[in-house]
Amino acid sequence: MGFSSEWDKCYQAKSQLSVWPWSDIVSLVNRYCKNLIAKGGGRVHEFGCGAGANIPFFLALGMDYSAVEGSPTIVRQLHERYPDLADKIRIGDFTRNPQFPCNYDIVIDRAALTHNTTKAIRCALQIAFDSLKPGGVFIGTDWFSKNHTDFNGGEQSEDEFTRNNHIKGQFIGVGNVHFSDEPHLRDLFSKYEIIFMEEKIFKRYEPKDNHQFASWNIVARKSSFKNTVTTSKRY
Repeated sequence: MGFSSEWDKCYQAKSQLSVWPWSDIVSLVNRYCKNLIAKGGGRVHEFGCGAGANIPFFLALGMDYSAVEGSPTIVRQLHERYPDLADKIRIGDFTRNPQFPCNYDIVIDRAALTHNTTKAIRCALQIAFDSLKPGGVFIGTDWFSKNHTDFNGGEQSEDEFTRNNHIKGQFIGVGNVHFSDEPHLRDLFSKYEIIFMEEKIFKRYEPKDNHQFASWNIVARKSSFKNTVTTSKRY
C-alpha cells in the first residue's frame, strides 16, 4: 500500500503538519517548469500532499492542482481549508490505480513515495509515467539516502532498501522508510529521462550525536521521443 495507518495516527495527533511550501519544490518547479509558469497554467498532480504545504504555491502559479492522499483525517481538514478543491484532493493509494485523468504537466512528490517499499515505488512511478504528458516532468524531493544515519536503524522490511520499526531518530512511528543510492534511483527511473539529480547531506555538529541527514532530489522527464535516454551529470 502507498499509505500506512501510522501516518493517519500522526495527523490525528497533530504531528507532521508541515504547512509552508517546501523550498526544494519551489526551486525545482521554477527552474524546470519555466514555460508553464510563463503561460500561467498547467496541470499538476501531487502524490501524498499531507497537510497541503505545497498547495498555496501551485495555486499562486495559477495551476490546476489535484492530489491523492491516504489519510482521511488530513483530507477532511484540507477540504475545509480549500473547499474549491474538495473534488480534486481525494483519499486513495497513489501506488495503485490512478484517481484522476491523465495528461499532467507535472507530478510532484515530496517525501511521500520514500515511505514505501521498492515494489510500491515502482508501481507509483509507472502510474506517474502513464499520467504525464509527453515532455511532462516528475519532481521528487527528500527521498532518503542510504547515507542517512537512520538507514542503519530499524528493521529491514520487504527489501534491502526499506526499513521500519525505528525506535530512535526521525522515523519513529511512521512505518516503512525507503533509502536509495544512485544506482537504485537510476534503476527506478529507467523509463524516464533524468535531467537533474542531487544528494543533500547535512552533518549535525550540535548536539554532538553524529547524526547525518541525507536525501535525494530528482527531476525526470517523460521523453517526447521513444528510446531517448539522457542521464544527468550532476550528482
